Amino acid sequence: MAALEEESARLVQMAWAPRTLQMFEVGMSNFRKFRVAIQSPHANAPASPTEVKHFVAFLSLKKMSPSTINSYVCAVSNWHKVQGLDDPCADFLVRKALKGAARAGVSPDTRQPITPDLLLKLLTVLPIVCMSLYEAKMFTSVFTLAFFGLFRIGELVCQNKTFADKNALQFQDVLFQNELMKITIRFSKTDQLGRSNNIILQGDANSKLCPVKAMKDFINFRGCHNGPMFCHFGKTFLSRYQFNRVLELSMKRADPSIKNVKSHSFRIGGATNAICKGVPYEKVKEMGRWKSDAAKTYIRTPIIEVNVLT
Repeated sequence: MAALEEESARLVQMAWAPRTLQMFEVGMSNFRKFRVAIQSPHANAPASPTEVKHFVAFLSLKKMSPSTINSYVCAVSNWHKVQGLDDPCADFLVRKALKGAARAGVSPDTRQPITPDLLLKLLTVLPIVCMSLYEAKMFTSVFTLAFFGLFRIGELVCQNKTFADKNALQFQDVLFQNELMKITIRFSKTDQLGRSNNIILQGDANSKLCPVKAMKDFINFRGCHNGPMFCHFGKTFLSRYQFNRVLELSMKRADPSIKNVKSHSFRIGGATNAICKGVPYEKVKEMGRWKSDAAKTYIRTPIIEVNVLT
């Protein structure tokens, strides 16, 4: 019986992605801090709908974003369900409070898109920002791939430099055939079960931004060994933090006047660039592996040049 209980617990745990479990942990940590703040005597007891409603209000007063509030409440809901308890978050007034927080907290997405011109500037400064030619080749490859492949950063790099994240792009999942590069994405935000998606990129030998050429150049330095594709010379892995840090330093040199460029700016920019180049929306949606029309929120409206139209 003990073995069955242990196996069932393992299977239940595997039902969630690692980042979801991490979000649950952060959400419950904030709920416990809320209970301390209101001097609740029930640190680990089941919550009431009123208490969860007050938790939503507490987070709102702290200027938390609607998505963060919703994530934290989902964590509280999940904790109760796993314990076999009634879910206080399903209460009518709790749902209305969440909806009200969403309405009150709507704000525009201010992340700026990477453009082809900006991408070229970033690649130009990488030899200055990076500590070695190896690192410059690696970031050239990951930057161009993120842009043209419309990748989520979690599909390319590891969560930390010492853990070989299975969700990160693996060396064995990249194949070349002349100027074609086939990439297999084993897991993604919309594919937690590992059904996998294939992305095929056609190279352009004359382009300074070609992700196929950049990948081949990097592999010549990296060597052909299995594991996460983007790894340092010392065999530790490129992490999300390191990606963001090098992007930040590169932006300061490439164009410090442009603010709010984040890792997702590659995906936003790639989608916007494709639309501007005449790629149909449905094709862009397919390229970015979007399952819904959330893709529309990534496409930035181009500047309307009146002199061209008149």
